[in-house]
Amino acid sequence: MPKLKIETWDDNEILRSVSDTIKPGELKQYRALADSMVKYIKNPDNGGVGLAAPQVGVNKRLIVVSLMKSYDDESYRVIAMVNPEIIDHAENKVKWEEGCLSVPWETGDVARWSWIKIAFIDPEGHKYALRLELVAARIVQHEIDHLDGVLFTDKAENIVFNA
Repeated sequence: MPKLKIETWDDNEILRSVSDTIKPGELKQYRALADSMVKYIKNPDNGGVGLAAPQVGVNKRLIVVSLMKSYDDESYRVIAMVNPEIIDHAENKVKWEEGCLSVPWETGDVARWSWIKIAFIDPEGHKYALRLELVAARIVQHEIDHLDGVLFTDKAENIVFNA
């Protein structure tokens, strides 16, 4: 498995690019990357709850997310989503503090839909649709933003530098 290097906002244009769709015939070549990303997020020393392929220098629509019910949840799953797409969402948004592995030392308040329904495929090619709420919905929305070249700081209010 390749060692992942997290790209930061100031050193890689890929974080500002729209990621390419992974075609069915390409799935196999991205399985090892998905596995590495899952392992990275599962490692508590890394301090992340989600990761998008552009954050590791790959311009493809692949994210890894923690399906947490709350930030205190310790029994959550971490899964890989290929070509994720929000297909429905709440009318209301909830503002919460966010940070990002690619924007170290900064946090800010971001308004996101309180629930979403998402369609995606896994790295094996199986199709899924999930309805996610609160923290899990927020994590997925944050990671999908990365696939569209958007950083949380583009949407945040009250940005704080925490070095």
